[in-house]
Amino acid sequence: MIFRTRPLASLIACGALLSPHSARADATSAEISAAKQAFEAALAAEGEQRWADAALELREAIAVKDTPGLRFHLARCETELGRLLEASQEYDRALELLRRGAKAPDVQKLLSPARAELLQRLPRLTLEIPADVQVPLGSIDKQPYPASELALGVPLNPGPHEVRVQATGRRAFERALTLKEGDRIVLPVVLPVAAPPGGPSDTSPTVEPLQQASSISRAPATEGGSSSAKLYLLIGESVLTAAGLGLGIGYAVARGSATERIDSAQSRIDSAAPENPAACGTATGELAGACTDLEAALQDHEQATTLSRVGFVTAGVGAVALLTTWLVYPSPRAGAAEVSVQPVAGLGRFGLIGRF
Repeated sequence: MIFRTRPLASLIACGALLSPHSARADATSAEISAAKQAFEAALAAEGEQRWADAALELREAIAVKDTPGLRFHLARCETELGRLLEASQEYDRALELLRRGAKAPDVQKLLSPARAELLQRLPRLTLEIPADVQVPLGSIDKQPYPASELALGVPLNPGPHEVRVQATGRRAFERALTLKEGDRIVLPVVLPVAAPPGGPSDTSPTVEPLQQASSISRAPATEGGSSSAKLYLLIGESVLTAAGLGLGIGYAVARGSATERIDSAQSRIDSAAPENPAACGTATGELAGACTDLEAALQDHEQATTLSRVGFVTAGVGAVALLTTWLVYPSPRAGAAEVSVQPVAGLGRFGLIGRF
């Protein structure tokens, strides 16, 4: 069964949205009357494309009675104002009200396609944080986000944004970028190891005959550090690959379960109202429950598909990085660790200690 929607211009029959019996229990007659006037003013402002004024009036009406229709109108205003993230939140609230039993058949038919279209337009930013970074602290526009959410992708409004990631013992990562509608940006985060405090002084004494010996002693340390860094990279990339694969498989299973729920709900709808593509528009009783189950299953299927794709892409990126590190990253030279020469300075003595 395919559900078809009417044009947005013939959106919703809202005459009963704020009737006295449907307002909140403690609302007075004056508040109900003011809410109706606010809704009428919002419709007039929408007709004149004064979206900010319309949004303000709608919020006043929602304060008295929260309905799917009012949330749907508010989402449209937020979309026209370029606040796509806020619009998606209003669509979500409208969907939640329908799930709780609110009766709004016109909204129920229009909500899913409008929400799906908005989600395609909504930019999403994903941060790739190195797996070996301990307890990273990330923020976008000074708002903190957990690392797990940053790895899955954060929906944002179009426009300029500032990203900052920091961790103990690392230099902070900062980046400014501008997102456009529909962008799917994956931003690699580079967090170089910070220099330890109290490093060697520029005024340390230097003895000419020891220059060659000092260079010999530093070489094995550099190679050892290279070997350790390669090992840490391989471990981190292996963990990233395994985590991505687990996420992809888990949500692929969830997507299959959602597909079964969709088929089951659709079968119930077809049995209750055969050959009626608009059955959910005036659904009651058991049919209304089937329509609600179908809407929830469609949303779960969409979310599981997105997260499964993110998981498999992450696993692919981790696998490529793992192979690249294994093949390209330099390994220590054989036998380099067998020689160790270091200068020794002390009270009344100065010389070298060597081990072969």
